[in-house]
Amino acid sequence: MRIPPEAVRRALVAYLGLAGRVRRPFAETVRDLGAVQMDPMRVVAPAHLLTVRLRRGPTTETAFSRALTLGGVFEARLKERCIVAREDLAAAAGEFLRIRAMNLIGERGLEEVARGILATLERGPRYSRELATEHRVASFWDQDPASMKATTMALDILSEEGRLIVTGRRRGERRYDLPERLFPEWERTIGDPGRTRVEAGLHYGRTMGIFGASDPYLGWAVRSGGSARNTLAQEFLGAGAWQEFEIEGIPRRYLCTREFAALCADPPQVRGVRLLAPLDNLLWDRRRLQDLFEFAYTWEAYTPAAKRQVGPYGMPVLVDGRLLGEVDARRDAAGVLRWRLLERGRLRVADRRRIERAVGLLAHDLATEAALLPS
Repeated sequence: MRIPPEAVRRALVAYLGLAGRVRRPFAETVRDLGAVQMDPMRVVAPAHLLTVRLRRGPTTETAFSRALTLGGVFEARLKERCIVAREDLAAAAGEFLRIRAMNLIGERGLEEVARGILATLERGPRYSRELATEHRVASFWDQDPASMKATTMALDILSEEGRLIVTGRRRGERRYDLPERLFPEWERTIGDPGRTRVEAGLHYGRTMGIFGASDPYLGWAVRSGGSARNTLAQEFLGAGAWQEFEIEGIPRRYLCTREFAALCADPPQVRGVRLLAPLDNLLWDRRRLQDLFEFAYTWEAYTPAAKRQVGPYGMPVLVDGRLLGEVDARRDAAGVLRWRLLERGRLRVADRRRIERAVGLLAHDLATEAALLPS
């Protein structure tokens, strides 16, 4: 297929559900996003909650905890630590297998600690403090032999192996349980590596819609090299699940799902103003962002303050399907959302007012008020 960039851009915005904000359950929003990366940064709000909130409206830690408790979502490591919808368990299972193969519990001498944790969880879920012991070990980052509680490290490793899961949160404290209580299919799914490989690719394709053929994360768990990616891509192309895609004037080779190709045939007009969280899936592929939107974006949360061009939480602004600037926002000590707009090009006065209303809506969702910083 050979399609003009404007049509591809409009199709992508519609495909990712950014044409309008829809109030959907937490777990369904996570599935729409493909996965929601967890990050401790909370300049505006906890990063994972901000990503979901800007898609569906008011979202609290309680809503997240409820989704964990009901088994609508679970935590797993894909590219990073993420929240994943239950329907996508098979797509994440390959990473559980990869971590298990590393045998970090044995390498760190935590076998007895791990057995104790799992035996306790056999009797029912427990919060992390109820599992803690005073025994300490060296962390992965520090050789001090007493820098980390052994139970903390064992819980992290067992969680990344999929031996236990988080089933709730209370003021930041995790509640752990054995996965089979909520997910009877858990070990059966993880134990099928052929299926997990295919599901990882399908999941990534569905999440992205259109993606670079050389994307190193094409298929979450397929990260071993170009030959593995090419084999996976050829399988899906041969089966007709994906198509090759050429964007007029852009040399990069793209692939797309059949659903995305159909949408490109008659892409809808996109209206409205949306703020995008730094970890929104529209922003995952920076090269795609540049090709389709002519928009260079860097999340500067971990950039030294003196080198920032925008701010730690620059949120791109989607105006009628085009990225026309960033909102730099942060909450002050009183909880007020203070913000400024950094334009890319020239915005109409009416568009600036629409962006101001969008920021006001976010502040309302956060149960605070917004204050525009002086230019």
